[in-house]
Amino acid sequence: MVYDAYHDFLHARHLFPFRDFAFEYPPGALVPIWLVGGDVDHLSVFMAGCAIVCQLSAWALGGWRAGWLMVAVAPVAGALVRTHFDLLPTALALAGLALVLRRPGRGAVEAGLALLAAGAMTKLWPGAVAALVLVWLAGRGEARLAVRAGVVFVAVVLAIGLPFVAVGGFPSAMVRFHLDRPVQIESSTATVLEITGGSRVTGDPIRHDAFKSNGLVGGLAGPVLTLSTLALLAVAAALAVLVARRPSEDALLLAALGVVIAFVALGKVLSPQYMCWLVPLAAVVAGRGWWTGPALVAAASLMTQLWFPGHYMDLVFQHPLPVVLVGVRNVMLLLALAATVRALARWPAPAAVARRT
Repeated sequence: MVYDAYHDFLHARHLFPFRDFAFEYPPGALVPIWLVGGDVDHLSVFMAGCAIVCQLSAWALGGWRAGWLMVAVAPVAGALVRTHFDLLPTALALAGLALVLRRPGRGAVEAGLALLAAGAMTKLWPGAVAALVLVWLAGRGEARLAVRAGVVFVAVVLAIGLPFVAVGGFPSAMVRFHLDRPVQIESSTATVLEITGGSRVTGDPIRHDAFKSNGLVGGLAGPVLTLSTLALLAVAAALAVLVARRPSEDALLLAALGVVIAFVALGKVLSPQYMCWLVPLAAVVAGRGWWTGPALVAAASLMTQLWFPGHYMDLVFQHPLPVVLVGVRNVMLLLALAATVRALARWPAPAAVARRT
């Protein structure tokens, strides 16, 4: 497992990430890799703790219904919950959102943005949630609080990242890795390329892909990826505009779920473990009474288990059934995104409420 290789680089060979070996994650991801590597038993215990944080945060954000829906994360997301560290940034993001919305004490919002910053420096997507939080705060008339929280976010990011910048290799090595890697074979972009034809799969069981996954290159890969990236940016901008005009808690949670679905469904990489980002947020939104998007997310997560890990190589060899299953899963995620954006757009803005009154 790749976690074991990184663990060996850090402990046995005493190599420094980014400078001495390629490392595709932000520096915060070194914490679970340094502590447990790919040891399934230890990683399971670590992720169990993250799952508990997710459940408590979901309870705080969505009430008892969201808390109990979190119990479904393990069967819905499968073994990925315990074999990957993706519940760590999810726990940080949910705990950060809980502090922002519940505000248990002075400085809670700033502390929430600090947790979101730590999540962004583990896997990048909590940074998109943090941006929406700041826009939401400003839209509520709390511009000064938004500025303070934004300063805290930047300070935490710098505190984590600057030591690696000083030693060398960060963030240039990580950015170059993600810019150079091809469209991952399970992404929505890959589904489009499989329909248009002309692309080929990178890597196989004998010749491993240089980017530690299998991708598609050739054909219309460049133009399709450009369009997908533009769509992701457009959706994120639309969510920011919508949430800025809607000061309710439901609006922020819908926007947070929406931007993470967009990050997953419209990005160039869609690894199976990304379902661990979506399912807890979907549980929170469902707990608030919005069911369509979360139900589609849960169905997409369950579908992922139909080919991963047991039939993943069938997908690499482009057997028809797994290719179709991946395509259907990706369509379900896009429908979940559409349902979430629609729910947010239909949530009344204060001006609309005033006009109706």
